[in-house]
Amino acid sequence: MAAQDQTSPKTRLQTRLRGFLNSLARPRRELLRIALQTGAATLATYLLVAGLGGLDLSWAIISALLTIGMSADLSYTYAVNRTAGACLGALIGLALAVLIGGPAIYALLVAVILANMVATIWPSLQYGAVTAAIVALEPDPELAAALSRTGAIVAGSCIGAVASFLIWPMRGRDRAEIGILDTLHDCQDMLTLINRGVSTDEHDRRDALHRRFLQHLDIARSRVAESRFSPALKTGADLRSAVRGVETLWHALVILDRAVTTERGDISAAALDRLAPAVDAVQDSAKRQIDRIIAMVKGTRDTAPPHDDLHSVVARARDQATDLAQEAATDWPGQARALHSVIFGLNETERQLDQISKILAVPDDRPDDARGVT
Repeated sequence: MAAQDQTSPKTRLQTRLRGFLNSLARPRRELLRIALQTGAATLATYLLVAGLGGLDLSWAIISALLTIGMSADLSYTYAVNRTAGACLGALIGLALAVLIGGPAIYALLVAVILANMVATIWPSLQYGAVTAAIVALEPDPELAAALSRTGAIVAGSCIGAVASFLIWPMRGRDRAEIGILDTLHDCQDMLTLINRGVSTDEHDRRDALHRRFLQHLDIARSRVAESRFSPALKTGADLRSAVRGVETLWHALVILDRAVTTERGDISAAALDRLAPAVDAVQDSAKRQIDRIIAMVKGTRDTAPPHDDLHSVVARARDQATDLAQEAATDWPGQARALHSVIFGLNETERQLDQISKILAVPDDRPDDARGVT
């Protein structure tokens, strides 16, 4: 509730500069990693398929390129789905070309319609329509030609997946961890905004921050969904539970922000002067708690972070707000209502910080309720 940010201009500049440099470094690493994997997959596919012969080199290279994903988990999923779809599509295309006969357009239409109907039910098999169309369009469809293209697609997919695992591999859980860290940094930024007070510019920043958090949350969810191998953080915490924990923490911070900023117009200046130091202390303690949570996500802490500091600070702020609400209950009911909103926001923030810390704790140190034990 302070009128301005307590950090020095030099510290804020260093923080912004560090964030800017990190935002530039991350895409460069991604681009370099994908470039190395793509080059290795293309070279390996060319040497192996051309050396063995009997397979369609073009389709093998195309398949290898399309298999390279943003993570090894995603590349594996692409390879499995593309292999299954290619085999199914080749079977459909060959069968219809032989059974229907006549102009190729008839077999083509039926083949792609059937393949897409299957893909509607099982979206992972959508690549089947490609091979079904290729085989159905053959002037003289033969089993050998169908096997050549299908084998090329399978070979390229496998080589692309292997390249993702061997050349600078990035696991899906590592990408999910980055997404979760981004959302936690957004939560810290929200606490900073709460601490600065309210102005037109700050309202704009809140809107921008909320949009950024939703974007980061969506990215984190998609990365969690792509994680197939060890879908857990380094502490053993489930990725989905971690994302849900951050989301509920954000909602609690929004409640606290609304209570502190929107309701303060109903609180007298004298009451604000008495309450502000306690609420500011809560916000500072909450930011330190999120720092500990970030360390847990990175795997640099083996046990759950201590909560004593946060709990004691919140208790003092809650007691201060309760005393002020009781004093204003008769003469100033609007102030009492506003203070109860602040108390609710404090309680929710404390509860959600406590809950996400339990979720991220190592399994042996995790309370029964965080492990789902009843």
